[in-house]
Amino acid sequence: MTTTQLDRRREQSATAEAAAEKARAAVAELDRRLETNADMTRQQTQALRNAEAEARRLKRSLKTQSRDQARLVKARQKAAAKAAKAQSRAAALDEKYSKSVLADLVRREKLKDKDRAAADKPSPPAADTADQPTPSDSAEVAADANADSPPARPATVRGGTTATSPAKATAARATAAKAANSASAPTPATSRTTTARKATRDLATETAARKTARRAR
Repeated sequence: MTTTQLDRRREQSATAEAAAEKARAAVAELDRRLETNADMTRQQTQALRNAEAEARRLKRSLKTQSRDQARLVKARQKAAAKAAKAQSRAAALDEKYSKSVLADLVRREKLKDKDRAAADKPSPPAADTADQPTPSDSAEVAADANADSPPARPATVRGGTTATSPAKATAARATAAKAANSASAPTPATSRTTTARKATRDLATETAARKTARRAR
């Protein structure tokens, strides 16, 4: 084998070795890229799963929000109707209260007007007092009764002394006081007249009885 052939074969071997190294490097590069691709695939697959789960959650949330919205709309309608009814009832009660206050004011004004009319109305003439006995007349009647009454008989007691009858003196004083009180008592006109007349009749009756008793003696 010549030197030329040996060199040529060495060159071919070196060239083949370089090509093999290059091929191995390409395989290593492809392996690295495949690994990177696999990692990316795993990451993107997980992201897709997470996105799908989030989408499902959002869909459920949307359904829940839709149900809540429908429920809130119904509740709002009921609350609005209830508020309108309460407002109407409050207005009706306020109107009744206003009418009651107005009626009370009218009643009070009517009473005041009647009181003013009664105060402005002239008072009726005083009752006839011609036949009413005056205090002086009553006193005179009492004096006449005392004058007509017989003097008290002296009663003989032990020791030769005499004493007047206390019963007659007491009756005379009571009759006079009764007539005076009847004449001066602050009662209405009719009551004063009736009392005075009664006292006068009592005095007249008692005077007549005393006179009869005195004559009988």
